[in-house]
Amino acid sequence: MHVKIHPVGEKDCESCGIREHSLFKDLTTEDFQLIDQPIHDLDLESHSTLFDEGSAGTHLFTIRRGLVKLVRFQPDGSQRIIRLLTAGDIAGLEITASASYDSTAIAVTPVSACRIPQGVIIRLEKESPRLHGQLVHKWHEALKQADDFIADLASGNARQRLSRLLLRLSQHDSERDVLLPSREDVGAMLGITTETASRTVASFRREQLLTPLDKLGRHFKVDATRLSAIADGLR
Repeated sequence: MHVKIHPVGEKDCESCGIREHSLFKDLTTEDFQLIDQPIHDLDLESHSTLFDEGSAGTHLFTIRRGLVKLVRFQPDGSQRIIRLLTAGDIAGLEITASASYDSTAIAVTPVSACRIPQGVIIRLEKESPRLHGQLVHKWHEALKQADDFIADLASGNARQRLSRLLLRLSQHDSERDVLLPSREDVGAMLGITTETASRTVASFRREQLLTPLDKLGRHFKVDATRLSAIADGLR
């Protein structure tokens, strides 16, 4: 994991491509002067772990680029992916209300993120109504994402579930380059076996619902219109 440490100033956040979606969206110059600990700028390779379930909560992470899965491990050793995080999402938001992380965060793709010390958030929340408001907004956003994740990806047959996942990853845009996670991860997200995930992906490729962009079969273009019909049970 490559870590670049730098003090955060207002200009750093102003030039950030996801400023409008970040915790620091509404902060003023006076608010930034309250930040007395460095923000860590992280570049992570795929399969790197940001934090482990049950470990002490020390930092929040703003995802700037890439895909992160939040995982809970079952007693039998299997994993259940409970959410996916993309640019603008916050990993570790729960430590604003508890002492430890409630899931394990793992990079599915290469990821860039800002690692924010918990102490910075605590101080800003106390002294800046603007950060408090954005924290409340992020909590509501996270709850809705969790509810939608369960509703969309844990109901219906395998074709419907995979269609909904692909629509999420592509943001319903047929022109967007989609990086499909491993078949094991797809199965864990959708609550189906790895074998069923592999068969369903292969079927979608034959039907040209997925058009491969590389030889490894990881990058695709999707047919968002046809996938939407499958997701809604119309095909």
